Amino acid sequence: MLDLNCKAMDYQPTKIQMFLSTYLAHLFKIRRSSNLSADDTGFSLLEALVGVAVVSIVIVAIAPMVALSTSARINARRVDQATQAARSYIDAVRGGGINAGVFPNIIVASAPNAQFQYTFESINPPITTNISASTTSCAQVTQAVFGVATVKGACVDTNGNGFNVGDPQDLFVQPMRSGPTQSDPNFSDLNNRGFWFAVRVYRSDALTNGLTLKTGNEPECVRNKLAFANTTSRLCPLVTMRAQILPTINNNLESIKQGIGN
Repeated sequence: MLDLNCKAMDYQPTKIQMFLSTYLAHLFKIRRSSNLSADDTGFSLLEALVGVAVVSIVIVAIAPMVALSTSARINARRVDQATQAARSYIDAVRGGGINAGVFPNIIVASAPNAQFQYTFESINPPITTNISASTTSCAQVTQAVFGVATVKGACVDTNGNGFNVGDPQDLFVQPMRSGPTQSDPNFSDLNNRGFWFAVRVYRSDALTNGLTLKTGNEPECVRNKLAFANTTSRLCPLVTMRAQILPTINNNLESIKQGIGN
């Protein structure tokens, strides 16, 4: 007779079964977390307000530096253009492209000081009355400023869109020279002895609204030496420059030392 007695066996799960059970438990946990309400996930209103406050503080802290840096960069570019304009004007006078002999008396230093030196601090800045911001004719500007339209090269268009008094990027050059005026009997010695020459370069929009410009020697025109310091008002000249124009006829150095170019 067949013996059908069965013996019980101990069950031992395999490693694969253990891994699958652990993985399924992990998925079940994620599933439960995803079913939570929106109030239990994300940022609270208080956390959002704190974040906005922190970002606002950072923006307020760096905004002045960004604005100051931009202002300094723009002004540095404007001063560089004014320097180029001043040098170009002086070179044009030296080369004969601009005749300084026709300058009106208001921009001529006709008498030296006690040390027989010609200085230009006493010459008044440009007269800005009767000049509108829409003026585009340089002849009209020089007529209003100097009383004559024969002063050439005073208007400088820096951005290629035509000169306009109201354009803050355009420049205006006030030339000045030493030596006798045209009515002086010694006027013929101007080219024989040479002369001193100076320029003040202003922003063109400083000529509008009858503003009183500065010569550049006023306390408010003295620029601070710091890199990001305030660059003064538009009433002050951007650049002042002085140079000696050697004679074009007489090359006697002794005459140069004793003459108008002294």
